[in-house]
Amino acid sequence: MSYGAIFYILGWVLSSFGFMMIIPAMLSWGYHDDHMFAFLNTIIATTFVGGLCILINKDTDKNLSHKDGFFLTLLTWLTLSFIGSMPLYFSNIAPSFVDAFFEAVSGLTTTGATVLSGLDNMDHGILLWRSLMQWFGGMGIIVLAIAVLPFLGIGGMQLYKSEMPGVEADKLQPRLQETAKVLWIVYSCITIACAICYKLAGMTFFDAINHALTTTATGGYSTHDASLGYFDSKLIEGVSIVFMFVSAINYSLHYLFLSGGGFKSYIENIEVKVFFIITVIAILFMVATLTITGYMATGDAIRQSLFNTVSVLTTTGFTVSDYNAWPVFIAMMMLALMFVGGCTGSAAGGMKVLRIILIIKQGGRELSRLIHPRSISKIKIGLQSVPDNVMQAVWSFAGLYILLFVIISMAISSYGIDQITAFSAAGATITSLGPGLGEVGPAANYGHLPDGVKLLLCFSMLLGRLEIFTILVIFSPAFWRK
Repeated sequence: MSYGAIFYILGWVLSSFGFMMIIPAMLSWGYHDDHMFAFLNTIIATTFVGGLCILINKDTDKNLSHKDGFFLTLLTWLTLSFIGSMPLYFSNIAPSFVDAFFEAVSGLTTTGATVLSGLDNMDHGILLWRSLMQWFGGMGIIVLAIAVLPFLGIGGMQLYKSEMPGVEADKLQPRLQETAKVLWIVYSCITIACAICYKLAGMTFFDAINHALTTTATGGYSTHDASLGYFDSKLIEGVSIVFMFVSAINYSLHYLFLSGGGFKSYIENIEVKVFFIITVIAILFMVATLTITGYMATGDAIRQSLFNTVSVLTTTGFTVSDYNAWPVFIAMMMLALMFVGGCTGSAAGGMKVLRIILIIKQGGRELSRLIHPRSISKIKIGLQSVPDNVMQAVWSFAGLYILLFVIISMAISSYGIDQITAFSAAGATITSLGPGLGEVGPAANYGHLPDGVKLLLCFSMLLGRLEIFTILVIFSPAFWRK
């Protein structure tokens, strides 16, 4: 592998990550908080190591192969998770390094599962750092999904790779920089718009910035233990619903929209259509369940169902109420929605709507073949035929996704944790939702779990966000053969 190119790029990522810590460090200093030096120590260490990687490897060939792309992706996420945990650990905000690492992994993977409590009175710099990690991680996921994974053979985004200025199919060439630049601009514009809307809706400037960062990343970290329920504002919830939904749509479509394509870019996209239909159907079922069972009045049912459905389906994880205490049917629906997730090429987690569409279409084709054995039919997304290799990748992904979910659930249960908590914790982390059911529901957190479970869930979060194959291929002996 091209280790020189890998560590050169990693050096720039580390330096950028370290530079980003200056913002929370200055905030801690401005508010006279006690944790400025936790950031400064981490900044010095990170920029030193990053700068060293850049200087040592500056003259190497910068082209990356497929194998390099896989290795760099995993190495980057693990390294940034370790570095991101350092301010939390050095400041004693997290009780142990495992807790700090869990919080950092959850932030960077935009999962939003937390082990921390007492957020309302926490250091401003620490709160902003949690939000920045999610924002940085959200952009990383989008670049990975649109610019890298299509050419590494991960099923799904291959169908969209022509819609963005991308990289060459054989190697990850410098045009990746062009793609990343465009995505950063779109991502930043949406974040700024979200922050302005939150401020106008009644949030303080600090809360608006933090929640905008975590909304556009579909991460769900909040500055309050009660999440958005702290504000008890229909207007704030409305802003959150709009931007959660926008952030869960393929960013290549946002780029096309801003490039002059207009709303046609969204209207003609089958994935967006199905995503919208799933959202509406889930809301209607939830409203009907809450009203028929007499759990709440129709107006409250509509408000609660709308917010929680969008929050779970986009895998953002903001909460305004404890749906864990609602009728069992809704809890099961939440579990199903988190596995569906948002659109491909977005910061949302889950299996992605496009994959669900392809699986359903494949099932329909197999039924048709039973009736007409000699028929020849192609699976299409719009006017585009889906190659067989893409379908194979999608089915492999879906099978491994469910299998790993079951294995992780069973492993968590082996620690003596009840089945609802174990299954929902595994599901909420591999889908990047965050809040689960049972003892890790919206009104609780992950802090009480054993360290072994927390580390297992860190692996689950990385698996889900890096599309499973990106990690599993590293463990293949064939990957390391020349």
